[in-house]
Amino acid sequence: MKDEIRRLQKDGEFRFEGLTREESRNRAEKLAKAARKDDLKNGIDCEYGIARDAFGYYRAVVIG
Repeated sequence: MKDEIRRLQKDGEFRFEGLTREESRNRAEKLAKAARKDDLKNGIDCEYGIARDAFGYYRAVVIG
Protein backbone atom coordinates (compact mmCIF):
# COMPACT_ATOMS: atom_id res chain seq x y z
CA MET A 1 0.00 0.00 0.00
CA LYS A 2 2.91 2.37 0.71
CA ASP A 3 4.09 2.19 -2.90
CA GLU A 4 0.57 2.90 -4.15
CA ILE A 5 0.30 5.92 -1.83
CA ARG A 6 3.63 7.29 -3.04
CA ARG A 7 2.67 6.85 -6.70
CA LEU A 8 -0.68 8.56 -6.08
CA GLN A 9 1.03 11.48 -4.34
CA LYS A 10 3.69 11.79 -7.05
CA ASP A 11 1.66 11.17 -10.21
CA GLY A 12 -1.70 12.59 -9.12
CA GLU A 13 -3.57 9.37 -9.87
CA PHE A 14 -3.30 5.63 -9.41
CA ARG A 15 -4.96 3.15 -11.75
CA PHE A 16 -5.58 -0.44 -10.73
CA GLU A 17 -4.99 -3.31 -13.12
CA GLY A 18 -6.58 -6.73 -13.16
CA LEU A 19 -9.50 -5.89 -10.87
CA THR A 20 -13.25 -5.94 -11.42
CA ARG A 21 -15.18 -2.67 -11.39
CA GLU A 22 -16.33 -3.22 -7.81
CA GLU A 23 -12.86 -4.24 -6.63
CA SER A 24 -11.32 -1.18 -8.27
CA ARG A 25 -13.85 1.05 -6.53
CA ASN A 26 -13.14 -0.47 -3.11
CA ARG A 27 -9.37 -0.26 -3.55
CA ALA A 28 -9.56 3.33 -4.85
CA GLU A 29 -11.61 4.41 -1.82
CA LYS A 30 -9.18 2.73 0.58
CA LEU A 31 -6.17 4.21 -1.19
CA ALA A 32 -7.63 7.73 -1.18
CA LYS A 33 -8.32 7.50 2.56
CA ALA A 34 -4.86 6.07 3.30
CA ALA A 35 -3.12 8.79 1.26
CA ARG A 36 -5.12 11.52 3.04
CA LYS A 37 -4.18 10.02 6.42
CA ASP A 38 -0.51 9.82 5.40
CA ASP A 39 -0.50 13.46 4.27
CA LEU A 40 -2.15 14.68 7.48
CA LYS A 41 0.43 12.76 9.50
CA ASN A 42 3.13 14.73 7.65
CA GLY A 43 1.36 18.09 8.00
CA ILE A 44 0.21 18.29 4.37
CA ASP A 45 -3.36 19.28 3.50
CA CYS A 46 -4.36 17.60 0.24
CA GLU A 47 -7.66 16.11 -0.93
CA TYR A 48 -8.01 12.72 -2.58
CA GLY A 49 -10.97 11.07 -4.21
CA ILE A 50 -11.98 8.50 -6.78
CA ALA A 51 -12.83 8.88 -10.45
CA ARG A 52 -14.48 6.50 -12.91
CA ASP A 53 -13.41 6.04 -16.51
CA ALA A 54 -15.67 5.44 -19.51
CA PHE A 55 -15.53 1.68 -18.96
CA GLY A 56 -16.70 1.85 -15.34
CA TYR A 57 -13.34 1.22 -13.66
CA TYR A 58 -12.23 3.42 -10.78
CA ARG A 59 -8.93 5.07 -9.90
CA ALA A 60 -7.69 7.17 -7.00
CA VAL A 61 -6.92 10.80 -7.87
CA VAL A 62 -5.61 13.98 -6.26
CA ILE A 63 -8.35 16.61 -6.11
CA GLY A 64 -6.43 19.51 -4.66
